[in-house]
Amino acid sequence: MITATNCSIGRASLTGGLDATLTPKVELWWPFAHPDPTDAEIRGVVAELEKRNLQLIALNMFGGDLAAGDRGILHEQDLPAAHIDALERFHELTGVSRFNLLLGRGGTRLTADQERRFAAVAGDVGKRFGGVAMVEPISATPDYPVTTVDHAAPLLEHGGLLLDLYHLAVNDAVDLSVMPEHVQIADNPGRGAPGTGSLPLEQWVQQLRDAGYEGEVAAEWLP
Repeated sequence: MITATNCSIGRASLTGGLDATLTPKVELWWPFAHPDPTDAEIRGVVAELEKRNLQLIALNMFGGDLAAGDRGILHEQDLPAAHIDALERFHELTGVSRFNLLLGRGGTRLTADQERRFAAVAGDVGKRFGGVAMVEPISATPDYPVTTVDHAAPLLEHGGLLLDLYHLAVNDAVDLSVMPEHVQIADNPGRGAPGTGSLPLEQWVQQLRDAGYEGEVAAEWLP
C-alpha cells in the first residue's frame, strides 16, 4: 500500500540522520525557515537526498512559521517570486513536480485573494516547468478555509487535490469521489501507522486504485 515516506513528520531530518524509510521515494515539508533559499542551500538538501539514494516526489511550499501555528501566507500576501524560482531549482535537480500549497489561517471561508493567489502560483509552476500545485484539506485548524474535498473544489480548477486520509477522517469528511493528485495516510486516533487505529486505510486506498488512481501513497504518521 505504501509507495513513499514523509521525512518531515515523526522522523529524523535529512541533515540530522534519516531513519529507515519504507521506500526510496520521499516527500518533504519546506526544509527552510525562509521562502527564498540560496542555490547552495537547495543543493545541500539535494545532496542529503542523493547521499541516501532517496527520490523526492513531493514538496510542501513555504507555509510561514509552522511551529508558531502558521498554515500558509496566502490570506495575507503573495508567495515571493524567489520562492517559485526555488521550486523550479528543486525540480531541475530532483525532478519533483508536486507541491503542496497551504492557504493561510484567514478564516473558515476561502477568500477571493486566497483563490487568486493559489491560481497564480499553480499557473506559474505549471507554465514554467510542468509543476502541479496541490491543495490539502487539513484538520485541527479551526480558522482554515479548506477542511473537506468540497471546500477544495474551487481550487481544483487550478491545481490538484492532496488527499490526506487522516485529516479527512478527523474531520469526519472522507470523500473518495474526486481523483487526487497525491495521497497521504495515517491511522486515527493517534496519527500512527496503519493498524494502530481504526481507519480502513487499505480499503480506502484500494477504492482509489480501483477508480484509476495510479499515484503515490505516502506514509505521513507519527511513531
